[in-house]
Amino acid sequence: MQKGNKRRPVFTLALLLFATVVCAQYEVSGGRGEPLLAADNTLHRIRVYLFNGMDGATLRYTSATSSHRWFRYRTHASEAEPVVSSRQGNSSTVDLVEEGYGYFVQDGDNYAMSQFVWIIDYDKYPVQIGNLRVAENADPCTDLRLAGESTTAPLVYRTPGGTETFLARRYEASYATQIWNEANKSFTTALRVDTIEGDPFNRLLAPPLEDTEIQLSGDLFARHFGLEKTFVTGMYQAVALEVHTDTTVVQDGGTNMQAGAGEILAPATVRFTAQANTPVASLFIWQIFRSETPDKPLVRFTGAETEYTFSLAGDYIVRLEVSDRTGVCTSVEHTYNISVTETVMLIPNAFTPEGSPGVNDEFRVVYKSVSRFRAVVFNRWGAELYRWTDPAGGWDGKYRGRLVPAGAYFYVIEYTGTDGKTHKRSGDINVIRSTKSKTVNEQ
Repeated sequence: MQKGNKRRPVFTLALLLFATVVCAQYEVSGGRGEPLLAADNTLHRIRVYLFNGMDGATLRYTSATSSHRWFRYRTHASEAEPVVSSRQGNSSTVDLVEEGYGYFVQDGDNYAMSQFVWIIDYDKYPVQIGNLRVAENADPCTDLRLAGESTTAPLVYRTPGGTETFLARRYEASYATQIWNEANKSFTTALRVDTIEGDPFNRLLAPPLEDTEIQLSGDLFARHFGLEKTFVTGMYQAVALEVHTDTTVVQDGGTNMQAGAGEILAPATVRFTAQANTPVASLFIWQIFRSETPDKPLVRFTGAETEYTFSLAGDYIVRLEVSDRTGVCTSVEHTYNISVTETVMLIPNAFTPEGSPGVNDEFRVVYKSVSRFRAVVFNRWGAELYRWTDPAGGWDGKYRGRLVPAGAYFYVIEYTGTDGKTHKRSGDINVIRSTKSKTVNEQ
């Protein structure tokens, strides 16, 4: 306690809080290491400094005049008491600084002050945490919360108006996890570091995606003084999942396959691929449903990657379910809607072999969603001239390497559509002669 005249500063609280600010120079020094400016509360014009021990702690103030006086308060600035200081010119120094007080200077007669300075001896309030562990009252599939026994005392200061204010400590929680790399389509192990302000047991963190210890370091005020402590949990068995999926449609077809934008034509093989944070993610189940029966799967596959060939028209739902190795967490967020177009089969009635290359110079069908196909061309006496089984193919109007004569020929086409049924079509195809072409009878 500073002794001397107990003269009170003659100003009101309103004047204290709203008086015009003049520039004042406070210099804070002493203790073990450099004092730390832990908070700058501009609303109440007060700065909070932490000392590591109060040995040699001093406050120095420089003004434009030599008439300033020092005061300090514990609960309210209006109840401040004078403080003894030593003076040298326009500067004065308080040599017996005590923690738990707010200090300020009355500069001149109008009591206008640039700011207040609150002093805390951090050495008296170290971080004390025992039995650090992962809390059981959080959902381990979505969150991580730490728990432990803490006897850490709060860091408190009072504004000039008397409001008790807590100085929030800051900690760092660090642990190994897996990070998804979109460019490489893969997971990599990385160290995650989260800053926690305030109570370290009242913050939800992202759950780790691999087995790891969790370290809690702090607080960050202690780091400034080289007093930082680190607390470690035991090995935590991860259960949280992160899943990424992709699809690839394998669909062959020629220029005569009439596919619209975004259409999936049968038969279409779709490859489904899932990547997750293995080995935490261990069970992959793909299920395919008709949209009208979403509770009755057509097929069920296990594994991170699978393929399925869609042969029938309709709307399908493809759903992925991923579970961790313990069965605690299950991800069912990945669903695909697939629509397979109904069959189309258009058959021309004429073509011009070698007439205009690339333009109607072959007998080809126009099709959508054909799973099986067979076409045969006959002459008028019933002799087979050509056959093909790929709907993308066609007849070039030749028999044994030579163009056939102009005229009508007969075709039979059988195909299986997306209705699951086999259809048979037959009719005439007219070969139109080009003046440049030669038939088998021309020499």
